[in-house]
Amino acid sequence: MFKRFIAAAALVAALAVPVLAAEFTDEQLEGLAARIESFDAAMKASDMSQVMDVVPPKVLDKIAANFNVTTEQLIEATQQQMDQVLKDVNIVSFGMDLEAAEFLETADGTPYALIPTETVMDMGAAGGKLKASSSTLGLLDGETWYLVRTEDAQQAALLKEVYPAFADVEFPAGSMEPVTE
Repeated sequence: MFKRFIAAAALVAALAVPVLAAEFTDEQLEGLAARIESFDAAMKASDMSQVMDVVPPKVLDKIAANFNVTTEQLIEATQQQMDQVLKDVNIVSFGMDLEAAEFLETADGTPYALIPTETVMDMGAAGGKLKASSSTLGLLDGETWYLVRTEDAQQAALLKEVYPAFADVEFPAGSMEPVTE
């Protein structure tokens, strides 16, 4: 009876902690750092085609299918929308803190990273400066790292639909606050 109790307690404990620390090779970590660096450069250059390159193809394909367009049309429309938004909004700074990242895995062993991310935007005379703080999901799909913003409930739901291993993962909420100088 006592052995069954210990076994049951161990099972409950294992199920209660769906994410565990994950270990990545030096090569994988270097790949993530390179992906973040290229994304950072694309953000600073407002190059949405390069920004979209870090989104997992499965996610892009799903979004395109939801809107009944091709993936190429989706990327082009996103570029046009961002070009319009960036006429009124200036990205003052953007950065991901890889040194502060958490390296985890889903219940089925799928490895991932949560990378603290901060964006400061100047909204112009109408809005002043805002600082957005969040976590970016570093998703290793095969040998390729992808980066996904997950603070938005719709984005997280879409990710979980395309990557069911993340169904039970709770992503950190983001925040936005005015910047006072």
